[in-house]
Amino acid sequence: AVVSTQSTGQLREGEVPYKIVKQKILYDRYPGDDRWKDMPLYGDWQTQWYKPRPAENGKVPRNDFGNVELFKPWMLPPGTVHLNLPGTYSLARKLGIDAAHAVTGFEFARCRAVPVTNGVIVCEEFAETLCCAWEEQSRNHTERTEEKRVEKIYDNWKLLIKSLLIKEKILKKYDMTSEEGGSRKKKGGGHVHVYPARSKRKDKVTGQMVQKCSCGLVVPVESCEEEL
Repeated sequence: AVVSTQSTGQLREGEVPYKIVKQKILYDRYPGDDRWKDMPLYGDWQTQWYKPRPAENGKVPRNDFGNVELFKPWMLPPGTVHLNLPGTYSLARKLGIDAAHAVTGFEFARCRAVPVTNGVIVCEEFAETLCCAWEEQSRNHTERTEEKRVEKIYDNWKLLIKSLLIKEKILKKYDMTSEEGGSRKKKGGGHVHVYPARSKRKDKVTGQMVQKCSCGLVVPVESCEEEL
């Protein structure tokens, strides 16, 4: 049966095409085949009011593409319910409930008509079960999202505290002080750590600005600037 999206009419059985025209195939999967095919045309007088088939044995009636055409509200098959909730199709498959996509219109792009689906069609006896399962799934998703957000907050705090402890340990170990001339040195005998201003760079791991001594010691710049 052919259904019109404009008049929501259905082609009568046994009707002969009023006219046959040639239609060009835009996307030829098999090169070399004829790129033109016959396209039958019918008039409005050859159609009748569309009557959707009722649901039987918990099965939703479908078209040739496995969908339900729902261009008008009254085109809903008897014994079924339209649920316009996100993710209900995959949830219905997990629960073993028969469901079909609801085609409510078409979008035209690149000379092609792409069906637009909104929600699913299920039998009335399974609608309440599917809605309850969808609410529970949404609630669990919200809880998991909140748990991940809190966990991320704690991880950020742990990283900050760990960085501060490492910084404090370096300051105490090397007794960091500042001297004139833009360099950084260490008090006491032995090797004196000198950090030229040109040795400043950004650490690739922590993202902090650090300075490097000629001996290879690398320390954060902020720790030295705070002591000034």
